[in-house]
Amino acid sequence: MQPWFIHALVGVVATGGMMALFKVPTSKGHNKYFYSFLGFLVATLTSLFAFFDSIHLDYYAMMFSFAWGSGYAILVMLQMELLRKLDTNALFPITSISSHVLVVIIGVSFFHDKISMLQFFGIILTFLVIGLYNKVHKHITLQNGLLPMVVGIILISTSTKFIQKFGSITTEIQNFIFWQLFFSMLASIVILLITHFKTPGQRIEVSRKVVLWAVALGVLNFIGTAEITKALSIGPFSLVFTINSFYTIITSLVAWKLFGEELTKRKAAFVLVAIFTVILIGLG
Repeated sequence: MQPWFIHALVGVVATGGMMALFKVPTSKGHNKYFYSFLGFLVATLTSLFAFFDSIHLDYYAMMFSFAWGSGYAILVMLQMELLRKLDTNALFPITSISSHVLVVIIGVSFFHDKISMLQFFGIILTFLVIGLYNKVHKHITLQNGLLPMVVGIILISTSTKFIQKFGSITTEIQNFIFWQLFFSMLASIVILLITHFKTPGQRIEVSRKVVLWAVALGVLNFIGTAEITKALSIGPFSLVFTINSFYTIITSLVAWKLFGEELTKRKAAFVLVAIFTVILIGLG
């Protein structure tokens, strides 16, 4: 297996676990803005500890990181807000497949990704798996009034992926990873302060449980961001995010275990097909 493929696999597992933890504020009654900030703080400190010798001021790395970090922090807030109304398996499949369509188009047309026939078959199978996964479970419609927020998530998600790819191939990787997480943390502070001043009566409770959840969120965020960035630096844009799109199924499994979301035999079957599809892409 090629190195980028291994990085992408580790990244998708970490991302899937992290996305499931977005459900914590709704499930456990914590303030989502404060929880998000703590998670980004932990991720940034972890990155600082891991890459201390590689961190330096670099205009391009900081420019790309600022754009990515700001968009990513807003994306996390939108996803946490929607998870107040939907289960993870209702939200993430449809946003993932929609964003993935745009990612493949960008990868082939802009980055000139070379895709083998086996990998092309894997991409098509990915569309089918995630599309069917969304169809047989709850999904977002025009009638439920959530479409504008979902469209925003899709556009921001695609934009941050494009920025992350461009930064990964034009800057030093470890330095870029740190600044991505650093600017995400700064953006989350701004969001926290804005919401706090808009709702002055809102209380922020710091408890041992919310800190522990935030530590788990931050560590997974660091691992996911680092591994995906490393995969993008040496691997095809479209294929890295094809693999990453399977975070939706991992998220469903983790959410089933931690938060009691329903796990059916159909979902288990989707997991097996997803594993087969990832193998196809890796062999290609």
